[in-house]
Amino acid sequence: MNNFFEIFINYATLISYIAFSIDLFIQIRRIFKRKSAKDISWKGTMFRVIGSLVILIKFIGINDIFLIVGQIVFSLAVGTYLFAVIKYRNTQN
Repeated sequence: MNNFFEIFINYATLISYIAFSIDLFIQIRRIFKRKSAKDISWKGTMFRVIGSLVILIKFIGINDIFLIVGQIVFSLAVGTYLFAVIKYRNTQN
């Protein structure tokens, strides 16, 4: 029973990371479609990127493959979000 819970929580964690990333990719698509990110703070987004990378380093340190993969996907999403915000932060509709 304990093994089942461990497998379940590992995959549930990975699915959660994918869900968070999908949400960010939807926002990224919206930024590219509008060609504007004037209402989004690039500084706040930069802090998300830094935090995401710190958490990734922690997960690498504990060697949990499910957390590492999930955090890599999420870090890529946050990095792409930052790119979109910086690219379109000063454009007008």
